[in-house]
Amino acid sequence: LVLALGLIQAAGARAQIVELSQAEFVLSDTEHPPGDHAAWQPQALPDRWNTSRPGAGENGWYRIRFQAPASDDPLQAVYLPKMGLNAALFLNSVPIGDGGSFPEPIARNWNRPLIFLIPPGLLRPGQNTLHIRLRSHPYAQAFLHPLWVGPEEELRVKYERAYFLRITLNQTATLLITAIGILMLSLWWQRRQDTPYAYFGISALVWAAQSTNLYLRQVPLSTAHWEILASSSIQVFSGFLLISLLRFSVAGGRPLIPALWASVLLAPVCIGLAPARYFLPVTTFWHLYTLVGTIATLALLVRAAFRWHNRDARFLVGAMSLVVVFASHDWLMHSRFLWLRHMRWPLDDVYLLHYSAPMLFLVVGLIMTGRFVRVLNEFEQLNDELESRVRAKHGQLQESFTRMRALETEQAVSEERERIYRDLHDDVGAKLLSLVYRAGTPENAELARSALQELRDVVSTTRAENLSLAAACADWRAECEQRLAEAGIALDWGQSGELEGIQLTQPQALNLGRILREAISNLIKHAQAGRASIHIGAQQGMLALTIRDDGIGCDPEQARN
Repeated sequence: LVLALGLIQAAGARAQIVELSQAEFVLSDTEHPPGDHAAWQPQALPDRWNTSRPGAGENGWYRIRFQAPASDDPLQAVYLPKMGLNAALFLNSVPIGDGGSFPEPIARNWNRPLIFLIPPGLLRPGQNTLHIRLRSHPYAQAFLHPLWVGPEEELRVKYERAYFLRITLNQTATLLITAIGILMLSLWWQRRQDTPYAYFGISALVWAAQSTNLYLRQVPLSTAHWEILASSSIQVFSGFLLISLLRFSVAGGRPLIPALWASVLLAPVCIGLAPARYFLPVTTFWHLYTLVGTIATLALLVRAAFRWHNRDARFLVGAMSLVVVFASHDWLMHSRFLWLRHMRWPLDDVYLLHYSAPMLFLVVGLIMTGRFVRVLNEFEQLNDELESRVRAKHGQLQESFTRMRALETEQAVSEERERIYRDLHDDVGAKLLSLVYRAGTPENAELARSALQELRDVVSTTRAENLSLAAACADWRAECEQRLAEAGIALDWGQSGELEGIQLTQPQALNLGRILREAISNLIKHAQAGRASIHIGAQQGMLALTIRDDGIGCDPEQARN
């Protein structure tokens, strides 16, 4: 029972609201409602002038007669959901409100709902007459939707909802898109080579400026100039946006980009030069041109997303698909005067593109910002790796400098040693050679000769870091043959193994030469031999030097002692 009573009360409350959709119309420039003598014609609402009366003037009057139900609520109101551009209301010949300035620049209420309070006692039970003065412009589309009369409290709910959707949301979107545009331009300013960021930032700011057409009531320009600016800015914003998306996503479209630049440059000129009666067809053409470019861009993004596996393009496909659907809807609304004059479809009185723009800009802004952050993170990672490599290279260079200093020191020591040896060879060698020729006995001559050869070996072995064993053997053989021949002893020289591949260090060559020289000296002095045998062999990494003679040998007991 309680529920039933509540439903009855709710139905009763709704019944107090009256929708006014049947009116009479007359073209008139008067500031007050025309009388009954005027040429009133029946007109159903909504009424769009570009389909019902193309080329009509700028001013017209609607008259609506209606029955007001009895109501206990003293505060009544009239609610205008949509009309363009401006309106003034008279109830029972008494003005109850208007939407702003009627002279130029005309107050713009084409997207703004209006609500007017009815003075108490003005709305009479029974028949009432409502006059609506509609002010439009040849560059704008004049229209009037059904009105509502009823309690202000209930109509206020409708008004607030419409105001939020059409005004507040678009104002919020303007702030959001402006912030995104400034952010993109600041990112481009840091990296001038990333031109897609600049195009996207310009597009965002142009769109933010153009979106003020949705909620600005009083504009600083005449209606004609403002409509030209608002219509042409759509091509500018769209062109920069589509170019930035194609370049940013690397989706191709090289032939499409010049066509988009053409819309950016030519559309404002064509729209600005178009006469008033051709303004609507010209804007319809350029809006269609932009819509085709948007569809082509979407096709390229789809190809990049699914054929080329472009991750950024996949995110853009969803947002751009919604934009294409909403833009197609809005274009049909804008061009209905051509072929859809009496056709109705869902939401044919609401422009939708503006509701998709914030999502598109937000998605693209997030993608661009994410890419910028990823690049920045990669740059920081590469910078850290570079610093690590620089530290490693610095350590290697330090080691190289240390080795170079050691080599330079060693080279200086070696050069100084060689100079000393050369001086010894020139001075001491000459004196030893003189002792060889002046020695009184063979033993002294042999001793002087041995000292001279020792000096020559020291000097020769210091000129190179390593000495081939084969080359050393050739020098040793020549020396041994000379010394043994002077002592009347025959020499049998033998070599075995791969001596060419064995390298001797300076100490090794010097010590081996000394051992061989000392052995030959002992053989000459003590062996009383007539033949000597010397064999040098290399096997399994070992070097063997064997010296034999046919002399008297030595007493083993004496050698043991």
